[in-house]
Amino acid sequence: MKKHCGNLGNLGKSGKLRLGALLVALALAIAAFAGCAGNTAAPSEGAAGSTAAPSESGAGNAAAPDKGAAAGEPVEITWFQGLRGVNPDTDRVINAVEDELNIKFNFVATSDDGDEQRQKLSLMISAGEQVDLATMLFGVNALALQWVKDDVLYSFDDIGGDYPALRAELDSSLYSYLKIDGKRYFRPLPLSPGNRGYVIRKDWLDQLGMGIPTTLDEYYEVLKAFSSNDVDGNGQLDTYGFFVSEPYGSNLFGYIARAFINCGCWGGDWVELADGSITQFVASDAAREAFRFIKKCYDEELFNRSFINEKDAEGKLDDLMVQGRLGIMDVTGVNSLEQRFKDAGVEYDLEYLPPLKTQDGKQGTLTHTSGGWGFHVIPKTCRNPEKVMEFLEWGMTEKGRELTMYGIDGVHFNGFETIDGIKAYNTNRAEMDKDWNTADYGLAHPLSWGGFNYDGGYIPIAENGYNFDAALVGQELWMAREEVGGKFDRLKQMNAPYAAMFPLQTSIDEGVIVEQALIDIEIEGRTKAIVEPAEDFEANWDAMLDNWMSSGGEDLIRRGNEAWDAQK
Repeated sequence: MKKHCGNLGNLGKSGKLRLGALLVALALAIAAFAGCAGNTAAPSEGAAGSTAAPSESGAGNAAAPDKGAAAGEPVEITWFQGLRGVNPDTDRVINAVEDELNIKFNFVATSDDGDEQRQKLSLMISAGEQVDLATMLFGVNALALQWVKDDVLYSFDDIGGDYPALRAELDSSLYSYLKIDGKRYFRPLPLSPGNRGYVIRKDWLDQLGMGIPTTLDEYYEVLKAFSSNDVDGNGQLDTYGFFVSEPYGSNLFGYIARAFINCGCWGGDWVELADGSITQFVASDAAREAFRFIKKCYDEELFNRSFINEKDAEGKLDDLMVQGRLGIMDVTGVNSLEQRFKDAGVEYDLEYLPPLKTQDGKQGTLTHTSGGWGFHVIPKTCRNPEKVMEFLEWGMTEKGRELTMYGIDGVHFNGFETIDGIKAYNTNRAEMDKDWNTADYGLAHPLSWGGFNYDGGYIPIAENGYNFDAALVGQELWMAREEVGGKFDRLKQMNAPYAAMFPLQTSIDEGVIVEQALIDIEIEGRTKAIVEPAEDFEANWDAMLDNWMSSGGEDLIRRGNEAWDAQK
């Protein structure tokens, strides 16, 4: 007869049985399950050093611990996660992770669409369905905050065990905004600081006898020179300093604005003032001065005057750059841009363009990606939260990163080389294609992005004394060997010294969310100030700001400062 020993350790935990009944129950259990004493290890045995039980808060809703680890059988982890075409039954990377940690994943497959994920996960959590770990590729919104209020999520602070890398990440200043009553329920999926950069045509600068601009005045002179000279040699004055693809969201507008103040400049972003208070960028003096400069550039045709009609320039910027129409461009994949030049047989020389110094002589900033694009949560239906924490901790180690990014050494890759500080893996595409579609998802495992942890390399947390903020800036770059060799392979590291968060960039306080109506007023107003006559700039800006303030902007700034003070 099969002996069911797994529930013996749970008999005394509820505190709801009176002493006499408890003794009787124990006696009956001992008689019925004689010989099972060797299998009564604590449920957190799988996590090294883990002795504490999960939080008693909401314990009545928590799932019974999975005793598989104590019995030597794999611990089941039901994971809400988009699989991106991976078959978990046959995928050798997933199988190797399971063997490494003595776990068995049961995937609840989802799409990568945030709205669909939100709906499906909400239904499962509200119904109390089994979920041990959920990857939510959407921000912390009202729904997610309600889960905290309803006590259906574990706080990472209340799960026992020793997880130093995970604790360092959760305790970092970068993610301080995630605290709710001093506790953290959402584990962010971090990215490299600054995933966009700027490049400039150095061959044009050399032709004109100019250097890389470092101040706003130098930048203006470069824009003017690029636009008023036949730098592409076609006999026409048809070049721009830069190109704006839409009225708002322009990274080049943001590049200029950050020469005045640390901001995002996409509409609805916050900035910190000299006195420590915050305001919306549009309401700051810096915004007025930045767009006065942009207006000057527009009037002198230093960028395209048709920008208000350029709603979508996907791929167009690359084309214009290769055609010799632009001197400066914001970009993520510089290597692919360089390949476009090579394919077209066009000579070029691109150089990295750092952010400009501010008007007071300080170094300007680039925006920080922050990692607010997705999170891991552990619902209280989780049967073994310590095992889930062990998995997340392992995923942040060098060994865990390597396996979950490039697969098994000797199968999916054959060792690596170090090239200019980049760890370059000798990938085996034929073997990778047996487990995932490299044509669609590239040479890193599909679940390395948002699933196991993150894509892009290795954050050396332990090596930086478990200081996550320092480790993130010093992130190591890992790439497939065949992708290494471009001048801008290290773009993320080039950006890192300049990356800075702006206030409330990823706040979970819904009181600081900027309504679309206010963003529309800002964008329409500043666009009008750009395109109408220069003598009307002040009046146009004042009218826009008065409308913005009276339409709820003033109250928004008050709420923002309350949230900022609370966060600080």
